[in-house]
Amino acid sequence: MRISKPEWLHHDADKKKLTAIFSLDFDPSGRRLATAGMDNKVRLWSTRAITGAESEPRLLSTLSAHSGAVMCVRFSHGAGRYLASGADDMVVLIWERDTGEAVGGNIAGAGNVETWRPVRRLTGHESDVCDVAWAPRNRFLATCGLDNNVFVWDGATFERVAKLTGHQQFVKGLTFDPAGKYLATQADDKTLRVWRTSDWQLQTVVSAPFQDNIFSTYFRRPSWAPDGDCIAAANAANGKVPVAALIAREKWTADLSFVGHHAAIEAVRFCPRVFRAPGAGPPETVSICAAGAQDRSVSVWLTSQPVPLVVAPNLFAANLLDLAWHVPEEDPPAGDADPVVALLAACSHDGSVALAEFRRSELGGPVPAAEQEDMLVRHGWIRSAHVPGRKLAGLAYIYESDGEGAGGSGGLAAQGPQPMAESVAQLRLEEEQKEEGRRGAELPVPRDARIAQIVDALAQPLAQPLAAVDPAPQPQPEAMPVPVRTENGRRRVAPLFVRPLGGHTPASPVPAAEAVPQTEPRAAEGPAANAVASERHAVVAPARIEAQILGTQHMHSGGATDDGEAAGAQIVLGPQTLVHAQSISAARVHLAVPAVVAQLAAKADRRGFVAHNPRKAGQAARLVCGRAGAAPTWTRQLPRAAVMLAAGPRTVAVCLQDGSLHWFDAESGARRAVPLVGEALPAHLVCRARFCLLLDCVGQLSVWDTDALRAVITRVSIAPLLYSAQLPSAGASDDESGERSPKRPRAEDDARTLPAPPRRAAPALAAVDVSDAGAAIVRLADGRAFAYSPDLATWGCIGDAGAYAQSDFCVRASAAPPADSRALELIQAACARDAGPAAGRGAVRREPADVRRAATLDHLEHQLLAADAIGSGPDVLRFAELLARHLAQCGDAPRATHWLLELLGPPLVRGLSPPADAAADWRPAMAGVPKRRLLQRVLPILSANRHLQSLVAEYSRALDTLLADPL
Repeated sequence: MRISKPEWLHHDADKKKLTAIFSLDFDPSGRRLATAGMDNKVRLWSTRAITGAESEPRLLSTLSAHSGAVMCVRFSHGAGRYLASGADDMVVLIWERDTGEAVGGNIAGAGNVETWRPVRRLTGHESDVCDVAWAPRNRFLATCGLDNNVFVWDGATFERVAKLTGHQQFVKGLTFDPAGKYLATQADDKTLRVWRTSDWQLQTVVSAPFQDNIFSTYFRRPSWAPDGDCIAAANAANGKVPVAALIAREKWTADLSFVGHHAAIEAVRFCPRVFRAPGAGPPETVSICAAGAQDRSVSVWLTSQPVPLVVAPNLFAANLLDLAWHVPEEDPPAGDADPVVALLAACSHDGSVALAEFRRSELGGPVPAAEQEDMLVRHGWIRSAHVPGRKLAGLAYIYESDGEGAGGSGGLAAQGPQPMAESVAQLRLEEEQKEEGRRGAELPVPRDARIAQIVDALAQPLAQPLAAVDPAPQPQPEAMPVPVRTENGRRRVAPLFVRPLGGHTPASPVPAAEAVPQTEPRAAEGPAANAVASERHAVVAPARIEAQILGTQHMHSGGATDDGEAAGAQIVLGPQTLVHAQSISAARVHLAVPAVVAQLAAKADRRGFVAHNPRKAGQAARLVCGRAGAAPTWTRQLPRAAVMLAAGPRTVAVCLQDGSLHWFDAESGARRAVPLVGEALPAHLVCRARFCLLLDCVGQLSVWDTDALRAVITRVSIAPLLYSAQLPSAGASDDESGERSPKRPRAEDDARTLPAPPRRAAPALAAVDVSDAGAAIVRLADGRAFAYSPDLATWGCIGDAGAYAQSDFCVRASAAPPADSRALELIQAACARDAGPAAGRGAVRREPADVRRAATLDHLEHQLLAADAIGSGPDVLRFAELLARHLAQCGDAPRATHWLLELLGPPLVRGLSPPADAAADWRPAMAGVPKRRLLQRVLPILSANRHLQSLVAEYSRALDTLLADPL
């Protein structure tokens, strides 16, 4: 083996300040070596000049279209027609060599021996692009980056094919299966994910080889063996020893590893050809893999041997970052008995490149290409002669293989010769034009005369029936029975009426129904329509089209009520009537709807907002924003009267009489979104920070992020909270529950005759709010508060005035909250006031010290988790310190271990590691506070107890290791 490090190969004119080289790659012919550097450039070098076979030229071309450090570079397979480069400017450029005679004066730079121009600019990544890879036959191009995403592009048209999401941290490397079935991606979340190329779905997740690893690396570049049998994965660990794991195909287990490096392995790269190893015995086919590590050395391995073939220690002055192989295809020079059979190039952060030449006596010779292809057939590879053409944009093409494609129609030349882009600005303009055309193509266009007639009919006045316009009437669905109360008194599912937030009991479930005059439907609509119109909760909408409601989330379609009647109902459509959803009659909760008043007012961030409703016919409702003593800042006209108004620092929300929700920018009055309409009329509205909460009259609660225009919580019912409040508490007497206890049945009685447990009256809603972090909070008048968790998809109790009465931190109804109280403390103080001393929360009997200590620990754990549930960072900090102080006082080592392990998280020192699935699901923060920051604060508190000192010392060492070498 011969190693050369040419001094003239660098990315900076000053040899004393060399620029880091992040990536390199040989073109398939072996004549060029591409390097990517921190100087924002890609440089192409003559391989023959590097090996000393020729003296000139050395530098073939300099490509300078990126605006950030170039992180990766890879040539396409076959003839190497394209060169893909990715940079920290979040862009992937596809370069193509210009074979014309013009040299210099182009985007590649003046005075170049070769001219390369960017022909495609691929955008979509939102952070640095770390790696690129071409699929076999250049069918796809895959890119990954620090935005945790992987993009797959068509290798011929470079249109985006798929976006692969699933990694939780930076994706730093990828490699294609040489058989074309899989794509493997490796990320900082300590996983290697394997995706199927047939449907781009996840095949498997490999995490075991990386769980013990605590090393941080620039890249995690894996490589697939040329025979397709295994994947070599970088930055794995066997205990505390850094290794490169060999992951077996289909089993996806790492039974073998390359062991020997003293620091984390940055990159591994298999030689693209299978070799027949030299030796006196029978010939053996082997794959050859190189590994480069942070110990500045390179090792070369044969898959048939447990020790490395060769190790080049201290090859560089800094970390090694990338590797590249080339196997010469041309015949060796005449008379050369031991020719060069492989070249290995490596680059480093110190800005230098090393080239190793291997001869036949060291590696043997490569197997014929046909024999290597036979090895891939057993993995599903399709031979080159059987690759079918496929249609794209009406033209047939064949993937680029050994040549440029069939008849020159492969790749970008499928539609004839493509002119070269003269600048990056041209590529940006083409990308913008492509996006504009894509948006235009998404617009709905009528495709036949019938659709055109329907579109024209919708523009006519509503008095014209739509069915009369359609020349081919469709069969109407069968009418479903109308739910009406029977005359014989059979039991029905009675709606649960609760008082509004102010404690007022409404006279009817929907009092606003009388606020808008309704028009009776025509008798010609039929008896079923008249039956619905006679009901109080008739479903009416502004049109005369018969339809059916097939159910809501509260009652399944076709479900039966207690008396066996179906849950569906016909809709009668009449002009200018109020919309009442079917969910009103089927709901388990009814809330009062605010009535129309003359003015509504709200205040936020020293601004005042007033909604003026019209008092006379012909007047329009207005929304006015202003400050005290100043002229109005802006005024907006509202299409209907306003019934609710809420304001936050960024958004003003208005609910109108027709049930629509409108968002306006608090500063300028501009609309933030189109009017939103829900299933039922709104009953309560809140704006806080960037979030808007709406509770409708059937108890459905929704929360939106008005900045990102996305739903955080969607139509979650508060009925479970109200029903749980109706059940009697443990040990409640007949007098407390308000009902007499039922007589205990005899043992021989049928179990179905057991009476239902007694219930109390449903409590009032004391408050409905949203936290600064977007958590929905509901407070009941019985002294309990709940927050909804989207992750758990259920409600969680964050405050209960009747619980933890023996805790030292229990909030009493008579105690006023401190002036510096945080969000959770204010909620729980309000719960105590709502419950009052009459509910048994007043004077508390003193219990023994051990009982109070246990109650206090339970309470503090609940407080910490409740603060996390509502996203209150200050509460998390306070209760984490209080919990640590009390754990130190009682010396509860198992409990302290649990919390320290939860705060430290993966990666952990050996002996402390949780199960692999727990490491993957670990959340790094509580309410936005990093858990390891909490660990730094609680460890000194726990050290006050000498019985916990060994535990504290163990976790302190683990934390110091992680902070010294963070991921």
